[in-house]
Amino acid sequence: MNLKTLVAVNNINNLSDARYCAGMGVDILGFCLSEGQPGYTSPTAVKEIAGWVSGIKLAGEFLDEAPDLINELVDTCGLHLVQLNQPYLLDDISAIKVPVIQRVLINKDTDESELVDYFRVYQNKIRYFLIATDDFNGIDETNIPFLADLARSFPILIGFGISKENILNLLEEVNPAGIALKGGHEIKPGLKTFDELSHILEELED
Repeated sequence: MNLKTLVAVNNINNLSDARYCAGMGVDILGFCLSEGQPGYTSPTAVKEIAGWVSGIKLAGEFLDEAPDLINELVDTCGLHLVQLNQPYLLDDISAIKVPVIQRVLINKDTDESELVDYFRVYQNKIRYFLIATDDFNGIDETNIPFLADLARSFPILIGFGISKENILNLLEEVNPAGIALKGGHEIKPGLKTFDELSHILEELED
């Protein structure tokens, strides 16, 4: 099955969600591999889940682990990508043996020019910049122009404010490289079922 855009689903922690996402044509499954973090999935569980899905890329999500440990888990789990949920130094990113997704938090005070400068410095080392927020409640006319400006110059994944009602309009107005959704027990803050994710993926069926 083909979707209208690249889709990554983070915080996968069970086989049923992984198999559903794979069947729907999701491109990337993300697993939290930082011990002690919400949604942590052990390397053994990641390998077991990976054995039941095919044709999909696996990403390990990390908070502040050293590159050596990240590379060890890349090999152990057969990861295709690494998602860094905190800023890393360029040298550390260069040491990671698979392509990197860098999570970037924005808020109402984010200076677009400073963010663009940061992206320019890191863009040769980063496969995708995943745009997330702990400030905006959604995506609307206040932040669509900002996101569209970024998407014209950089490979961004939109990781917030996505719903079945706005996804097609978001793709048209922002034209990101893709989107990032959340699986596991929390699809988005305040919503703890898998239903919203399935509705979004159904909207994206091509």
